[in-house]
Amino acid sequence: MTDQSLSLDATQETRIVVQSLRIDRTEEKIKDLEDRVRQLERRVFAAAAVVSAALALLGLLAQISKAYL
Repeated sequence: MTDQSLSLDATQETRIVVQSLRIDRTEEKIKDLEDRVRQLERRVFAAAAVVSAALALLGLLAQISKAYL
């Protein structure tokens, strides 16, 4: 009986190690995805700033042209 309990402990230990490795890989993937999302957020914010500036400039030019007509 002690041999069976030892073998169960060894298989359990193996499963724990495998699960630990899976968790580590998953955490690495999560960090990578978070970095990619942050980069995309920066790009979106930059694009929104450019569009906002362009619209503000167009609105200003439209008001100026109305003033001179």
